[in-house]
Amino acid sequence: MPLDDRSTYVLKAIVFSYIKTAFPVGSQSITRSFDMGVSPATIRNIMADLEAQGFLMQPHPSAGRIPTEKGYRFYVDHLFQHAGLLNDRDEMLGQAEHLVQRETIQALLQDTSKLLSGVSQYLAVVTAPKFSSTRIKQVEFVRLRKSSVMAVCISQDGFIQNKFFEVPEDLSQKDLNKIADTLNGLYSGLTLQEIRQKLLKQMQKMKDLYDHLLHEVLELTRRTFIDGSPGGVDAELYMDGASHMLDLPDFADFRVMKGLLSAFEEKEVIVQLLDKYIGTEGVQVYIGSENPFLGDHHCSLVVSHYKRGDQILGTVGILGPTRMEYSKIIPLVDSTAKKVSRLLEESSMEEKSSLGEN
Repeated sequence: MPLDDRSTYVLKAIVFSYIKTAFPVGSQSITRSFDMGVSPATIRNIMADLEAQGFLMQPHPSAGRIPTEKGYRFYVDHLFQHAGLLNDRDEMLGQAEHLVQRETIQALLQDTSKLLSGVSQYLAVVTAPKFSSTRIKQVEFVRLRKSSVMAVCISQDGFIQNKFFEVPEDLSQKDLNKIADTLNGLYSGLTLQEIRQKLLKQMQKMKDLYDHLLHEVLELTRRTFIDGSPGGVDAELYMDGASHMLDLPDFADFRVMKGLLSAFEEKEVIVQLLDKYIGTEGVQVYIGSENPFLGDHHCSLVVSHYKRGDQILGTVGILGPTRMEYSKIIPLVDSTAKKVSRLLEESSMEEKSSLGEN
């Protein structure tokens, strides 16, 4: 059943107050802080109804109420309909303008994670572009020992990923250098998907060819680019602000804190969490048990993607307690993702202009 205007206002006021103070909210507090023109007794009745509907809970019989995940979800979904709850929005939108063009995308993403964590005082998480979506600049092969090779893949954005594998015959470093030169001549500037498509066509043509070097080029290319992604995990994660989280009263319980610390160490889990939302449009907010990982750690995630042109490259997000300041975090994440996209687009245009001049 939909909430009437008065119940909606009371729920928003309770969520807003609890986010600010971390203390359960009582009817007297609502009456003093928000001009509703009704008595505390009326507020208590409304709070009781909201609790019965699952929007609020009472941690102790003598305490006020605190929001449930359902209460936070209602608050977030209706947040931008209440200007009074967004008085920090302009300031948050302006924070992203502190990001400036950097020489490498890695430096820009590091700046982004530091800015997000510093402004929000929560954990900032930023994923780099997946290696499979970047263009290859150069590949090198390094002989480690007999029949063991390391492939070093360098993208045009400056990202490096390594892959180790065994080869069927012993190749000298000189052989590997020749193969790398040939491979770079064939595939430099292509994405992994384009390399794979080109390689499959060339392998079909190989049936009647016996050029030893070309055979080794194709074989090492297949091992490097087709048999799994280089480096295993196809994304790099930048995180900042874990210490901010541990200072919050939400994680005062040692068991909760220990679980959170363990989760932060499992970067692959967080990368996978962010990857789930990389195709979504605009800012997305996931509260507590709406995602198993977040629910296990009493957290919420506000996330958006950044892109260059029409190509989505990665995500920027803020992970905090379910009691996070959504009115600040949502516009902060939104404006930061858009700013990173603009900087990458400008960088791409400068590169094209430079190539045109040459």
